[in-house]
Amino acid sequence: MLLKKRMCRMVVALLACLPMLVWAAETPLRLGAHVSFNQVGEITDATWGVYADGVGYGATLSLDVSYRFSPWLSLHSGVGLDYRYFSSEFQHGSLESLNSTCLIGSPCEYDDGDYSWSGYDKDYLLYLEIPLLAQLQIPNVIYFEVGPVLDFKLMRKSDHPEPEGAREDKCQEDRFAGAGISVGIGHEFSFGLFIDLRLSYQLTDVVTVDKNCGSYTVTVWKSYLDPETGETVNEKDFDYASGIEAGSYFFFNKIQLGIGYWF
Repeated sequence: MLLKKRMCRMVVALLACLPMLVWAAETPLRLGAHVSFNQVGEITDATWGVYADGVGYGATLSLDVSYRFSPWLSLHSGVGLDYRYFSSEFQHGSLESLNSTCLIGSPCEYDDGDYSWSGYDKDYLLYLEIPLLAQLQIPNVIYFEVGPVLDFKLMRKSDHPEPEGAREDKCQEDRFAGAGISVGIGHEFSFGLFIDLRLSYQLTDVVTVDKNCGSYTVTVWKSYLDPETGETVNEKDFDYASGIEAGSYFFFNKIQLGIGYWF
């Protein structure tokens, strides 16, 4: 909580200082705005990912600042809101699939409404994103960017089609802060407009992972007929541990196609 408060204060201070820096005495400092449309992919070794479908889409809107050290070298930073949306169609327990499990032995009897449902899994996320990129420019031709990117989760909302109580608790919790690296190319026009393409890769897990939360103990029972009483007796045979692999890493990669303007 203390880290979260300090990060928020730092961001507020940065936002407050940007206009003051731009309007200070003549410097090679520029202020601009930037918007990009993104595709986000989840990278994990887990059987099931954290977010619906594992591939999402979104957009980033940012206030940018650039400091030019020379005609070919600049520092490009800013503060942006990064929105991500994941969605996948989900169906559980259709009539055909449930009947297929009951072909051996007696037919199954059940109320289909209690066992099947369908709909869309949806995850909505909002991050505060702060890139810090070194920009190498060939004036009026092309520029290249590379550097770290910090992000801070502001919001996550999820919608699921399962009936209440049917969904198992996940083995992960979202992290508040993360870091990655970004590389990009772009072109700046003489009148201030610029276009760019960036590839970003998360270097820190987007969630914390509890590797024990999916584990459980299975008890195997044996049954036999008591020759003295003629009754069936059930006895515990043995226990064994089982579980669902929670995964050891959860990263993002992101492709951004953007356009911006230097005022």
